[in-house]
Amino acid sequence: MSKTVRLLIFCLLTLSFVAAKAANEELRALSWPSSLMASSSNLRISEIRIALACGEFRGIRYIPSDWNVELERPVSGRAKLHLSAGHGASDLPNLKVLNGVIVVSGAGSKCFDASAIVYTENSEHRLTKADLGLAKPAR
Repeated sequence: MSKTVRLLIFCLLTLSFVAAKAANEELRALSWPSSLMASSSNLRISEIRIALACGEFRGIRYIPSDWNVELERPVSGRAKLHLSAGHGASDLPNLKVLNGVIVVSGAGSKCFDASAIVYTENSEHRLTKADLGLAKPAR
């Protein structure tokens, strides 16, 4: 994915974040389980897929170097965000740098659901809404 496309996606998500904030919409930052953020772990995370039901992705505050971002926002209300490393040297040792950087809306809805799959060199970690933290984003 070219730098121009990545920048365009980043700008669109940022504008969406600002619009939601202006509309006084309830925003939440996604956080990861501590087992995936431990500094001592070297998980070699290469890909992350996040799905939301009855919610929307409103912003990404940081994208690691040589990582790609793809967003699907269909009318069905099942939004998907896919993050992936450009190549093996870009794999992340843990998710500490991505903790709290993905902002979503709709968490107050009765039908809201979130799930994620984190792909590492040797395994995949399937996470449910109960595994993911949703806190008010830092300013």
